[in-house]
Amino acid sequence: MQVIEAQDVVKEFTGVRALAGVSFEAHAGEVFALVGPNGAGKTTLLRLLTNILKPDSGRLSLFGSEDIAAGLSRIGYMPEERGLYKNLCALETVTYFAELKGMRRADARRAAAEAIEAVGMAGHAKRKLEELSKGMSQRIQFAATIVHKPDLVLMDEPFSGLDPVSGLHLQELVERMRSEGRTVLLSTHNMEHAERLCDRLLMLHRGTVRLYGSLAEIKQRYVDGSVRVTHRGMLPELHGAEAVAEREGSTIITLPAGMSSGAAVARLVELGADLVGFEPVEPSLEEIFVKVAGAEGEADLVATRANAA
Repeated sequence: MQVIEAQDVVKEFTGVRALAGVSFEAHAGEVFALVGPNGAGKTTLLRLLTNILKPDSGRLSLFGSEDIAAGLSRIGYMPEERGLYKNLCALETVTYFAELKGMRRADARRAAAEAIEAVGMAGHAKRKLEELSKGMSQRIQFAATIVHKPDLVLMDEPFSGLDPVSGLHLQELVERMRSEGRTVLLSTHNMEHAERLCDRLLMLHRGTVRLYGSLAEIKQRYVDGSVRVTHRGMLPELHGAEAVAEREGSTIITLPAGMSSGAAVARLVELGADLVGFEPVEPSLEEIFVKVAGAEGEADLVATRANAA
């Protein structure tokens, strides 16, 4: 089932195209990553999906309808800039967000308690948010996002500022939502999280689609002829190839143009190599991101690591 469908979506601000003909689909029961450097158009797309903005042209639909407003009750949105009332306790905060989604007070309070327990904060439900750490507050923000059990969850940089334990717990919650058949759209600069969690992804760069598809498909497009060879003893030199030892008994070889992996294996055996294994090297999503986005993408990754430190 298509939860989101975009066809040639265009959005301009004072003559600058934030989105220039963006098309993609996100399906039920998948984690869909939205990646790209700063200024790529990610936030603009999220604002279109939450009906804050309207597209200038093209077609955008949620749950099969172009009436975006009609589907908002089925969406949970966790913005990058958190919006919590510091003088309220966690339970009252999440209850308030549940009421905003149309729940009656008693139902909202019960759902809030369940959501707070789901994010591992049941022991802090009566504490004011000003007393909680950033990571704990972020868990409460997530509880407020999912309190009404949305079919589509939009998360903008959800792992920013989280400690490792909170980050791992949030990943587990995302995986649980996928197993329940919900759709999670994850906008992030963190390629490690995107690679670990997403089924498919969309990469925007200067408002245009640069990558779109399943993680496996995208990685296959960027395989560069490198192979990982596991071996006993020394590995003989393969003419025209570049070899980098990862560790003892494991070497990455970049094959010369025109040489197949089968030919490389045969030649290494002829040269006396004692081979244990031989497999293509897939590039990481981070390597692909930098290759596609260039200096802007690399700067974003550096900034992401600095913020996480």
